[in-house]
Amino acid sequence: MGLSSSLMAKAQPQSLPAPDHPQLSIFTEQQQFVWLDDLSLTAQAKDALSFIKAAAIHGLDPEDYHFSLLHKLSQQPTIELARYFDTLLTDAMLDLIHDLAIGRLDPAQADPTWFIPRDKVNPAEELQKALLNPYIKNVLNKLLPPLPQYHQLTHFLSQYRGYQLRGGWQTVPTMPLLRPGDSHQHVPSLRARLITENPSLNLIEVEQTTIYDRQLVETVKQFQARHGLKIDGIVGSETRAALNQSVDDLITKIRVNLERFRWLPDDLGKRYLLVNLGSHQLSAVEDGQIKLNMKVIVGKSQRATPSFNSAMTHLVINPYWNVPHKLARRDLLPKQQANPDYFFLNEFNLFLRNAEVHTPVDPYRINWDEVSALSSEFPYRLQQRPGELNALGRLKFMFPNPWNIYLHDTPDKALFSENQRNFSSGCIRVEDPLALGQFSLNENNAQSWLQSQIDSGQNRGRKLETPLPVYAVYFTIWPDQGEVRFSPDPYGRDSTIAKRL
Repeated sequence: MGLSSSLMAKAQPQSLPAPDHPQLSIFTEQQQFVWLDDLSLTAQAKDALSFIKAAAIHGLDPEDYHFSLLHKLSQQPTIELARYFDTLLTDAMLDLIHDLAIGRLDPAQADPTWFIPRDKVNPAEELQKALLNPYIKNVLNKLLPPLPQYHQLTHFLSQYRGYQLRGGWQTVPTMPLLRPGDSHQHVPSLRARLITENPSLNLIEVEQTTIYDRQLVETVKQFQARHGLKIDGIVGSETRAALNQSVDDLITKIRVNLERFRWLPDDLGKRYLLVNLGSHQLSAVEDGQIKLNMKVIVGKSQRATPSFNSAMTHLVINPYWNVPHKLARRDLLPKQQANPDYFFLNEFNLFLRNAEVHTPVDPYRINWDEVSALSSEFPYRLQQRPGELNALGRLKFMFPNPWNIYLHDTPDKALFSENQRNFSSGCIRVEDPLALGQFSLNENNAQSWLQSQIDSGQNRGRKLETPLPVYAVYFTIWPDQGEVRFSPDPYGRDSTIAKRL
């Protein structure tokens, strides 16, 4: 049978969506149909419709690619609408190829702090290539992001959509701070909420016990770890807020991060560093395997670290810290004004900013109360000498970028114990600089050599034989050892992408 009479009544030229992909003319100028053979769908057309339907797996909406209309038109295309169906399916495939290969959104508009260039893709060329293969989906699937984390995230999207179909989960009412061993009337609500994601909890006890027992405490700790919270088993306002996020919100979060994966280049390199600014983690990857994982400290929200890529060229041992002008006048000047010994005790050299001869200035000869923090009126340049007090620690990892951002050690190790680690002024502090130095130099005994150089106290540089790609990215969800790890969007970059998706 052909189109239903109701659809035919509506299927007037002015009411049907007009395919408008810029490369559509390459296909519509052909005399023969692309997807039809004697008004019957070809095997490739059926594959294409299946491929469009599967866009939902990747967090995209099949209706953005005309799926329902195409499905109705495909039942048995009429002579009157055959050309339209053929054109509409081609238009849908061109758009979907683009969106799966490099992302539906333009990152320059969806996230102005993302500066990693996308790959180039020619949807018409890719579609023509696929049409030469009897199994079109096999060709098109190769356009998907190759990182295993992307495909793991599509699995979690399916899992959370399953929770959504079952009605989501019960919310946890407001209650006092709940500690292990406490008893409260809302403990059954807490248990019922966690059972959704952890069926191993004892269902029988949901209505029977108000004791916050050991089993439930361990489940809460697992939840806290999964959501980037302090892992203490205590249910306070932050843990309860995470528990009460709706399944719809978490699905949106997964879709946003799938889109970010599509923005990344397919080939990140044989060896590279991936710094996730959202979860405050650094991974060193070689041949697709994570060789090194460590915590990092990234820029505070008002000095947020952007997403960008570069290549490490060298590292500096026992570095000097040349303090940025803005930081010197805004952060360090008030400390010197509060304590006249601050610059001396913290081993800072002081120079006149615009002097041709860089002669040190004695900080004790300056009336700091009269020094202004205004940019045009602060005349000094600060430099911290190498040593145990140096803010950059003992190692600095350099890669060119417009923001003068680098990876570095830090003498303040205590901050790595925090769950949310956005404390820096933009640069990225690393938890284990010696291990990172070993991976970066990629030489036998590099770590012991670095330690000997650090112990010498001498400032020196070391060039890398092969530049090491570095990617600073912002993901608020990341698959990790079979679990999905959520981050609380410390820079607030998810919402704009979510609205545009």
